[in-house]
Amino acid sequence: MEKEIIVKPSFNISSTMKGTFYILLKPWYIFFLGFLLIVGVFNFLDSYLNVFSHYDKTNDGFPTFAVFIILFPLFLSFSIYRGTKKQINENPRLKEDIRYIFNNECFLEKGDTFEVKHFWKNLFKIVEKKDMFLFYTTKNRAIILQKKDLTDNQNNELKQLFNSIDIKKSLKS
Repeated sequence: MEKEIIVKPSFNISSTMKGTFYILLKPWYIFFLGFLLIVGVFNFLDSYLNVFSHYDKTNDGFPTFAVFIILFPLFLSFSIYRGTKKQINENPRLKEDIRYIFNNECFLEKGDTFEVKHFWKNLFKIVEKKDMFLFYTTKNRAIILQKKDLTDNQNNELKQLFNSIDIKKSLKS
């Protein structure tokens, strides 16, 4: 029988939200949101302070576009927080005794009423962040495993396992 690594994951809003941001906010999204934020700030400054124009247009009205662009990242963050909190509080599976079981063949999520096998060959990729592992089942969906749920020995064993399987991965040394 092959060696198995068994981990009991914990689920909390802050780490799940952080994982969600890792999954959703790709570098080009961040660049795009940053660009929109800069455009919104310049638009706002130009509307009220007439910074970029030589004629007086301070009476043109309220800069709705600028306010929308500035408030959009805040709205996005709040929406992700609210959705994450709702998912953690209302998902009956997260209230069960869940175990993640890793072996050479698959990654298994096992609870009292369910069992889900993710074969390594079917996973999209594995990404290691400073405080978590992300197991991408598709390009935009990932399962989060916090490193604080692992012992030092389990962390090293998992990295050895991930390096031994043939899958796209981004692991820290």
